[in-house]
Amino acid sequence: MRKWAHIIGWSLAASSGLAWAAIDLGDFDEYVMRDMDDANKDLGPALGAGNLAAALADAEVLQTGLNWTEDYFVAKGGVDDAVVLARQGKDSLATVFAAISRKDLDVAGAAAREVGKNCTSCHDLYKPLK
Repeated sequence: MRKWAHIIGWSLAASSGLAWAAIDLGDFDEYVMRDMDDANKDLGPALGAGNLAAALADAEVLQTGLNWTEDYFVAKGGVDDAVVLARQGKDSLATVFAAISRKDLDVAGAAAREVGKNCTSCHDLYKPLK
């Protein structure tokens, strides 16, 4: 059983590495991603503290970044999974905005965690943060 887990793990690692290596990301705006990373790290704690103004500001940074990311990968072409991930992130973020407007911190927090998972999925495929 461990042998198969090892083989599957290496296969997944290789396939995700191939996705990353198959496209040129030299023109990718690293600053957008760094701003998104900072906002993503701050969003959960802001919601947990009930700081809706800070949470809203973080969500706006994430929205801007996900819009940019979607446009980038659409223009790049051939990376439909990245486009899907950006759109899924935007959908989760829409839930964050709606929940913040209702002051429903539990729903906002759950949706914020989904945004974070979505970001991680894209980084796993394309370009991990350094």
